[in-house]
Amino acid sequence: MKLSRILLMLLAMLVFIPGVMVFASARTPAHQLHAGMFPVGSTQRVEYASALNVRRGPGVNYTVMTHLTRGTNVNVLEFRNNWIRISTTQGYGWIFTAYLSREQAAAAPNTGTTGGTVAASDRTPQHLLHSGLFPVNSQARVDFASHVNIRRGPGNSYAAFTTLARNTNITVLEYRLMWVRVDTSSGQGWIFSGFLSNDAVMSARAGGTGTTTGTAGLGSPTPAAQLRAENFPNGSTQIVDYCHFLNIRRGPGTNYTAFSHLARGASVTVLEFRHGWVRISTAHGYGWISAAFLRR
Repeated sequence: MKLSRILLMLLAMLVFIPGVMVFASARTPAHQLHAGMFPVGSTQRVEYASALNVRRGPGVNYTVMTHLTRGTNVNVLEFRNNWIRISTTQGYGWIFTAYLSREQAAAAPNTGTTGGTVAASDRTPQHLLHSGLFPVNSQARVDFASHVNIRRGPGNSYAAFTTLARNTNITVLEYRLMWVRVDTSSGQGWIFSGFLSNDAVMSARAGGTGTTTGTAGLGSPTPAAQLRAENFPNGSTQIVDYCHFLNIRRGPGTNYTAFSHLARGASVTVLEFRHGWVRISTAHGYGWISAAFLRR
């Protein structure tokens, strides 16, 4: 009877610690844990516990919903107070980071969010990022993070010297390898473009291909059969519509490369109409835009 009471007490204690059947001597001390070890989007591995509780929130006061066995890999969705949010078959939950592999954490790429609370589903995926989204001298806004690191160079290997808060507006000075050079009160530095937002980014995230297709929900472009030269006379002013942004190409067709873009609402002057395309003048030279995305 006495043994049964002791076992019940031990089981009750397990409810109030992050891990179950834990090798406590191996787990990472709390004072050594920080957001930079567990960047959003990185893969981590359960290590210093045979089973690790997954809780409803980031703390031992939240109820346990399931557990993960040692060796399980998880994807970091958010870091908060030494806990990370993950996705499980039972839904979203939180695990204590002290029981994750230190070697795995050290190898994880830092995304530049140190200290920021970020949802991995929010940041623009890397495969969507390209220079066409961030033309030199264009405007963008810090988004998808509470704040983002500004680094000495275009990569996580460079030291961070300041941060920018969410909704801070920036001017693109240069784009290089998915990083954007910006001007700050502490000097020029580099920010990861996945945390920047503008019309072009929002279009790409919504499913725009970067060709002449617009973003769903903004109305339908004019069908090609209805595009006529008399509707776009030389010298007339037209307005970009039916998309968040519209590519400007080297020639009158999607087979020509895009070198810049126009945001919805931009005014253009028609220089020439050819086969459903309009030639215009831009700060980067003459280019062509699809007439289908000019307001009817």
